[in-house]
Amino acid sequence: MEGALRLPRLDSTSIEGIQENIERHGNNLCALRLACFSSSKVLADSVFGGKNFLNEIVWKRQSSHNDVRQGSHHFGRVHDTILVYAMSRKYVWNQQYVHYDESYVNRRYRYVEPESGRRYALGDLTGPGGAAKGNARYSFLGVERYWRYSRSKMLELFAAKRIRYENGKVPLLKRYLDEMAGIPVQDVWTDVKPVLNSRQNMRYPTQKPEALLDRIISTSSNPGHVIYDPFTGSGTSAAVCFNLSRRWIGSEISKHACLAATNRLAALGCKVTLNQGFK
Repeated sequence: MEGALRLPRLDSTSIEGIQENIERHGNNLCALRLACFSSSKVLADSVFGGKNFLNEIVWKRQSSHNDVRQGSHHFGRVHDTILVYAMSRKYVWNQQYVHYDESYVNRRYRYVEPESGRRYALGDLTGPGGAAKGNARYSFLGVERYWRYSRSKMLELFAAKRIRYENGKVPLLKRYLDEMAGIPVQDVWTDVKPVLNSRQNMRYPTQKPEALLDRIISTSSNPGHVIYDPFTGSGTSAAVCFNLSRRWIGSEISKHACLAATNRLAALGCKVTLNQGFK
């Protein structure tokens, strides 16, 4: 979560404390500084179990880091690492998608339906593998092939104008761009920009963009679920949970951070209950 990136080191006590506060059927997602990644991965594996490790996500947080002018002799450190662990086999996973880039759309979905203006690509209707894969062979629109759909399904698609057919050619399936979910999110994230020049910027040292937490929380939980952030920081995870209809529990040792987070949530119209030991 957000504040883990500002820790000088993430030790076994910290990780075990996090683990104790997570239900066994939940997910745990840790964001670790690059400087402590290798040791933290070993510690996390020892607590959560290496078999429960799902992903190492690389988040590119900035485009460049000009340390050369300061006399450094290493490649620019422009990414953070997020480790994803599942606490059981029945963990929540809501696949996230990103939009196709313009060049892909222009190349792949280059056809436009005149009557609707909808862009579409053409897909193969023939059945790969033929009879060995259980595909039926029959004549459709004068073309005999092994088809991937039954005759009744093909007639249904044709009636719905989902098949493009030119006389003497093999019929093709229309795949509309507006029906496609997009590209499944992979383990390298370059599309989430830092908060430096955005309206979200609260000038909090370790503040993360809401889009980053939105992706993590949307993937690993459903509305009404409880999210625990052991390093609340400026309250980004809390704000995202509020917007996504998730319940939220956070902990933080910094009074400055607690005030920043509560003020941020109050501005959203969210009521916050602080532990009685906070003064």
